[in-house]
Amino acid sequence: TGTHAVTMGDLMQKLDDKKSEFEAWVKTQPPAVEVAVAAAGGALQGCILGYTLGMVNSNLEKQTAAMPNKPPSAMQGGSFSGPPKTLALNLAVFSAVQGGLTLAVKKYRGVEGKDDIPSAMVGMFGAGMSLSVVTNLGDSPPAAGQVKPTTPIGFVTDALRTGALFAGLNGAFMKIGQSFTGKSAATDVYYYHTNGMLSALGLEKYEKNFKRGLLMDDTLALLSDSALKEVKIPPGPRLKILNYVEASKKHMAAYSQQPAAYAAPASDGLTHA
Repeated sequence: TGTHAVTMGDLMQKLDDKKSEFEAWVKTQPPAVEVAVAAAGGALQGCILGYTLGMVNSNLEKQTAAMPNKPPSAMQGGSFSGPPKTLALNLAVFSAVQGGLTLAVKKYRGVEGKDDIPSAMVGMFGAGMSLSVVTNLGDSPPAAGQVKPTTPIGFVTDALRTGALFAGLNGAFMKIGQSFTGKSAATDVYYYHTNGMLSALGLEKYEKNFKRGLLMDDTLALLSDSALKEVKIPPGPRLKILNYVEASKKHMAAYSQQPAAYAAPASDGLTHA
């Protein structure tokens, strides 16, 4: 087993070296090429994640269908439901727009390599809008209690609403993280509010666990105890993370029901550094 471990270590080192060489090459290219590479990388990761999630959902549906008292499906509709190919497309588009647009805005603002909330929110706004469009035009069933738009105004309205929700969630996670850490650390574009959440909870040492499991920003709402256990996170931190995510989901649900109230000048802690 020792020889096998050394061989795997050498392989991982070579992969890291190749990745570093590629990243160095990309930084010598025009901004348009850098943005395109970021978008392509996001699309690839999103495609893999979406297809895997679709396979998991399909297996769960088959298992529950055979039960005498079939429990309600955990994924009854929306952007994160449907067959593997549909989810692969949804998340590929989402991740591509998020990665490419965020990098483009950061370059425009001159803050590349920094944890910039406005740039990240713009990226998530565009990603949310694109996810809404591809979901409404695709095969994903609508979420429970909702219907897909059928008019151009309906498509635009839903896209704007979804983009605002994603941008708001992203900004909230990042703001909370910064308020706890007191600094803006450089971070990977796909883990902005994941790292913010971990910083807020004092669990920064588990950032590598999330990255090893490809648990990116667009998977936060899907986190489960088994998923966190799979990436070797202990019981205590798992409970903290799941409680944090659940509280954030309730906050965003309240926002979606009363957007006007949230648009007004806020007095809660999320609006203060």
